[in-house]
Amino acid sequence: MDQRNSLEPSDSQSQSTVPLSPSIHVPPKLRDGECYHVFVSYSSTDHQWTHSIINQLESYGLQVCYHDRDFTPGRTVLENMSECIQESQKVLLVLSPEFVRSRWCLLEANMSLFRDCLERKPIVPVLMQPGVSVPPHLCHLTYLEATDPEFMNKLLKTYDTVA
Repeated sequence: MDQRNSLEPSDSQSQSTVPLSPSIHVPPKLRDGECYHVFVSYSSTDHQWTHSIINQLESYGLQVCYHDRDFTPGRTVLENMSECIQESQKVLLVLSPEFVRSRWCLLEANMSLFRDCLERKPIVPVLMQPGVSVPPHLCHLTYLEATDPEFMNKLLKTYDTVA
């Protein structure tokens, strides 16, 4: 089911009850040095779910960066991670049991925390399912729950995309 067609803004977001559509969303402008609105960090085992979210974000005009498509062949994984996080306004962490067990995913999370401290690159953690054990170094972040019926509205709100 395409969630985009069923999303409606809450009364606090809008006075109308017109369903959201890509035409009423305006992506934020990219600043100098930025190529992406968001870098998505996820475990490859969560590929299907994550790519459904990536497709929705891109349908709203957001420039999304993820490793399968946007890492440069021939460069080290660390170089690619660092550059993609640097060139993105925000980082979306898709937290799942597999993410928490992956050294690469945790490294991306750590690099994101470092960039957030240095350059104010906000991190948006998403709990894919209830009961995911959030790593201690990420516990201070407010997260979204993918099972929340308002998940996509809340995620889009983090990008200030409603015109």
